[in-house]
Amino acid sequence: ARGLDIDSVTHVINYELPETYEDYIHRIGRTGRADKTGMALTFID
Repeated sequence: ARGLDIDSVTHVINYELPETYEDYIHRIGRTGRADKTGMALTFID
């Protein structure tokens, strides 16, 4: 595991862009676990 395991995450907000594609997919995938849906937002300055 690479972090906290929290059930029912509905939103992921990236305040900085991950360095790799795999890290980005890992982060936003937290919203879609166990056939659930969610929203991922990324803010880029």
